[in-house]
Amino acid sequence: MHEMAVAGGIINILSQKLAELGDCKLIGMQLAVGKLSGIEEHSLRFALDTLLVGAGFADVELHFHDQPALFKCSGCSWQGQLQSFNMSCPDCEGSDLELVSGQDVILERIEVE
Repeated sequence: MHEMAVAGGIINILSQKLAELGDCKLIGMQLAVGKLSGIEEHSLRFALDTLLVGAGFADVELHFHDQPALFKCSGCSWQGQLQSFNMSCPDCEGSDLELVSGQDVILERIEVE
């Protein structure tokens, strides 16, 4: 379950950021979960809930949203989402596609008071 390792990394980032901010309380955070990240949202939520309590952050609201997989064609510069698993450019039918986004988990925002 690599969601626990991802959650641990998020907790480390949070701890560093909160130390920079000084005296404040974490009340929420927003994460984008890439469609191709291999992360299951419910497992990540469980891991975060567990580690947040262990790190002294109680009652933190977690907000998730999907980040689509976006590709770019090296041949014609098309960029967008693929509608099938064909893995060819919908404009030029080239096969030299680069994954631009959708493989990461991104801590987009934290809410403090």
